[in-house]
Amino acid sequence: MIERIPLRLFLVLFGVFLCFVAMGCRRNLMKISSIPSGAEVFVEGHLIRNEDRDLRMARRIDAKKERGKTLNSEETEFEADREKIQVTPVEYEFKTIGAGYRITCNKKGYLLANQVVFIQPRWYEYPPIDLLLDFMPFTVTDTREFSFDLVPEGRGR
Repeated sequence: MIERIPLRLFLVLFGVFLCFVAMGCRRNLMKISSIPSGAEVFVEGHLIRNEDRDLRMARRIDAKKERGKTLNSEETEFEADREKIQVTPVEYEFKTIGAGYRITCNKKGYLLANQVVFIQPRWYEYPPIDLLLDFMPFTVTDTREFSFDLVPEGRGR
């Protein structure tokens, strides 16, 4: 005869199972380029720095520094260049899908380029499929690409 598992033990095992399953995540990236390259990029008025290309690494470094732990070589290299300003082409990790983002490109000798881009959800980012995706044990990267043609100051629009 099969013994029944007590409810508390079942709940604990189920909780541990959920913790392992919930290790997957999504990463949303914007790849922004300009013609000519070398322009500073602002997203929602925020100047893109090196740390914006990998927010998970930045958060991991901050947590280690808070606990007083030493950084490995990859983290040390990332920390050294963290505050540097990126110029196009850049990668920016965005948070919200189904939202508009104001992107501005600025380069000396060229007119300011502004554009509002709307991040349309992909087929797998609608409920309940998105919930299932969050429970997968791997990372899904959603990359959106945007390009800006910069106009020299003397030519106008």
